[in-house]
Amino acid sequence: MPLSKLKIFTQTCICLSVLLLLPKLGFTQSQSSESSGQFITLVNPVRVSAYTKDSAKSLASQYFEVSKRNLPASWLFTYDVLENKEVATFAKQMDQQQDLGIFLEVTPNFAENAGVTYNKTDSWHRSNSVFLIGYSQDDRKKLIDVVFERFKNNFGYYPKSVGAWWVDSFSLNYMKDKYNITSTLGCADQFYTDGYSLWGQYWSTPFYPSKNHAGMPARNTETKLDLVLLQWAARDPLNGYSGERASSYSTQDYYTRDLPDEYYEKLIKLYALKNKNQFGQITLGLEGDFPEETYREKFAQHLDMIQRISTQENITVTNMKDFSLWYRQIFPNLSPAHVIEADDLLGSKIKSVWYQSPAYRIGLTYNGENQELKIVDWRTFQDNFQEPFYLTPNTQLNLYINIPSLIDQISNPQSVWQIPVKGIFSSIGKAEKYSLFETNNPLLIFEENKITFSEVNLPPYIKNSDLLKIKDLPHSTEVSIAEHWIAPPEGMTFRSLPPQFFYLLNSYNLSKTNTQKRLALISLVLIVSLIIIYKFKVYHKKAFWVFSVIFMIGSTLFAISKLRIYSVSQAETDALLHLRALEPGKVIVYDETCLKCIWHNRYMPAVFANIRGYVSSISKKPIVHNRSIFVAESRPEGKKKLDSLVAKYIYVVKYENYSEIVPFSPGDYNVELIFENANAQIWRIKDNDKKLQ
Repeated sequence: MPLSKLKIFTQTCICLSVLLLLPKLGFTQSQSSESSGQFITLVNPVRVSAYTKDSAKSLASQYFEVSKRNLPASWLFTYDVLENKEVATFAKQMDQQQDLGIFLEVTPNFAENAGVTYNKTDSWHRSNSVFLIGYSQDDRKKLIDVVFERFKNNFGYYPKSVGAWWVDSFSLNYMKDKYNITSTLGCADQFYTDGYSLWGQYWSTPFYPSKNHAGMPARNTETKLDLVLLQWAARDPLNGYSGERASSYSTQDYYTRDLPDEYYEKLIKLYALKNKNQFGQITLGLEGDFPEETYREKFAQHLDMIQRISTQENITVTNMKDFSLWYRQIFPNLSPAHVIEADDLLGSKIKSVWYQSPAYRIGLTYNGENQELKIVDWRTFQDNFQEPFYLTPNTQLNLYINIPSLIDQISNPQSVWQIPVKGIFSSIGKAEKYSLFETNNPLLIFEENKITFSEVNLPPYIKNSDLLKIKDLPHSTEVSIAEHWIAPPEGMTFRSLPPQFFYLLNSYNLSKTNTQKRLALISLVLIVSLIIIYKFKVYHKKAFWVFSVIFMIGSTLFAISKLRIYSVSQAETDALLHLRALEPGKVIVYDETCLKCIWHNRYMPAVFANIRGYVSSISKKPIVHNRSIFVAESRPEGKKKLDSLVAKYIYVVKYENYSEIVPFSPGDYNVELIFENANAQIWRIKDNDKKLQ
């Protein structure tokens, strides 16, 4: 049963009484000066879910634990929670240290009140249902306006803090311009958890997002969104990157692996302390949809740890709004470079290093037992790279935000670069200039806009990358990052004939009766015309040649007038660059035309017209057009045809409601998925690896 107003008032009085007694009880917040540059940011997203028994009671219980320790926190409410009058009444009585904001999850009720059609799927947490990107830009605006007005009706002002596990850059731009938000909460990197793939951001560290891509740091002030993106569920820098359920090595889920609270404390100190950086920060908290007793147990224990650590280590506990204010004052231009260096928190001899700046992110591991140094992850950040759902709504059940990479151990283990180390491995310097040494010799030097490799041979896929600028020096190689992506935000574009032309040319249409009739009629007309021209010697007449020239010129001009512009998205070009870096081999593409497909980008995707030549031109690999393996009625039939093609890869694309799918299970075709982003998949055909060697 919901709390009555009397109960709310009573519990509020209890909370206020406890606050008055805090100085006597000794439960004061850490008095660390903000100039220490070390922060723990408390954030509690509050939603209504299957776990929720009573939203008001859950909120009261959670707030009681925060307030009795005199801690600040951000509370992000979903639209459905904001409609709960008892929750709103309680939230109004929170103390001044609390930052109230919005958690941008879409529900049927929220969509209905915004006049938007809800994307109903098999589960509320599907990405195209719950996130703003599942809706058109106009619908995103409607949803945002409705929830912001609801918030203002409740509290009398617009919030500064928002969040969701993914908030797209279009929505962030809109909220920044119209409502002047200053901070947003997002989810830390996870390769695939709960159907969400968020892969390639700063590793568990705050940054200024780009106006074009919320997962990329702004490369320059022109593309900078003047708000701070904080990351939920900071990951273990080694174990949280790769392996089964890697994302559970985090501040939120470590207990599901039966890890002790000491592990939680190690993560806090790793990120909240400055170490080699200009600041340290970690986001902690707990979702507010659990039963009230949850907050008196594990949550309360965590708050005790936070209070103790913040006092011992001179860490400021803060909320999103206040941390954003500090960050924007100290770093008024771009996000600073940031280094994460740690021995394995689980005790192995492996050290992990992450270096990240507005230009790139790179992850390395060093195994002290065999002196093995590996680059396991390398991302580049271009200022004009636009996230795939900026313009178009995400119609996929799952979310794929995969930031362009040169090396990605998870997507493609073969891309890992092993660098030999012959002496004692060590590191020197801070984030502005951070170096890895073997004995007394520099091996790698990381700076904000470049990496210097000392007497290290670059592999071909690095040396030949369009995203890098290589400069050979006498005893080293200097690598800087290209500022712009190889194609503009609208993608790679070119002109070609209208899609209807390619539809008629598709070979598989020859089996259709209507197509056969059309071709027979065209052939008959041509034959009759040639017979007439030959029999009556029309070709001797001047008028015939004049007519022919006029007809040819007119036909050419008509064809030119009908040419249309096609596009290949930036995300798809990223997939094709990955395909280029793979070993040689033929690539199977789907021989299909889609005349009725819809798109929200400026130009029609080339695949809709079944234009596939760009796959070969960008990937530098021969392609094989095929349809039968995709529509085979049985596994044996499809496998037999697949084997006959003697190809090494299958390349399929997906745009909005159009999605090419490799049929059956991967085991049936003996293929493995080696790359996927929002617009493409690359499958390796394992059967043919030996045949092609």
